[in-house]
Amino acid sequence: MSQYYCFECAIYLGHLRPAIPAALTDTQYQLEKYIKHTAPTSNYNFNSVFTSPGSETYGNYIVTAVSSGHVQMDDRGRKNIVWVGSEQTGLTYKNRVLIGPTSAVKVVFHDNDQMIHGFPIDSSELNAAKCVNCGRAVPY
Repeated sequence: MSQYYCFECAIYLGHLRPAIPAALTDTQYQLEKYIKHTAPTSNYNFNSVFTSPGSETYGNYIVTAVSSGHVQMDDRGRKNIVWVGSEQTGLTYKNRVLIGPTSAVKVVFHDNDQMIHGFPIDSSELNAAKCVNCGRAVPY
């Protein structure tokens, strides 16, 4: 089961130490992830795509998540950053069929400047939980 940390506790406990890459498409891996999540294709059975595909918007979503999101530690010990927005962030497709809108952004590999990237997710995928350190509601 995932554990959640509010933004303040994640910083205090050292779980939120983001990389500062020169660009978010510097590596082949990052470029592939950028293309995957900004241009809908039929190459993936399940994919989420940002509503605004520009690199500036993509970068802004990642910066916003890293600077104000909460940390989700999944069952495999990976630290993801999740930011729940007040607007539509993208769309989800399954087998090339539109499933619906998304309203959150997940950033993975936030501490690796060669792999950091983000993608839109539906906020309903998130469990209402409490910060395991202070008890604050997460996401908030």
